Amino acid sequence: MVSLMLLSIVALSGGSVIRSLGMLGVVQFSQGRDDRPARLRTLAMEYAQAELEYLRNWSYDRFRDAVACNPSPGLPTPFAAVRRVPNGYLTADEPRLPTLFNSADILVGSEPVVNPRAAPNDCRPRRITVRVYLYQGDAPATPGGSGGVVFLESVAVRALR
Repeated sequence: MVSLMLLSIVALSGGSVIRSLGMLGVVQFSQGRDDRPARLRTLAMEYAQAELEYLRNWSYDRFRDAVACNPSPGLPTPFAAVRRVPNGYLTADEPRLPTLFNSADILVGSEPVVNPRAAPNDCRPRRITVRVYLYQGDAPATPGGSGGVVFLESVAVRALR
């Protein structure tokens, strides 16, 4: 009975005990953006992977190079080669960039291949790159431009099947 009482006291006061230890410097907890870089990397990676997974659900026709790969008329218009979120979301279902980050660029470009003529109808594999920027000054002036400080970059490749 005594052990059950002690267990319930510890369970109910667990939050206050942790906060008390934090005041003493035993447990470190911070609300600042720069104080938790591992958490920021985790959030950025979760966003980048969710974005790439979302884009994997679209057909290759949306990623193709419209000039080089036009095997048949009537294909949907390809996505823009470069766009910046949060301003350039494709649909309401697209993953949202966490508010801790300023912006992210999504780039669609050609993946280099050894023998370009091996791709059917010259529909080469396409590289999808997601670059996440932490602060406003980190992103290049133009989406997908050179320079800037990339906080996290993630890449996937789509090919015609």
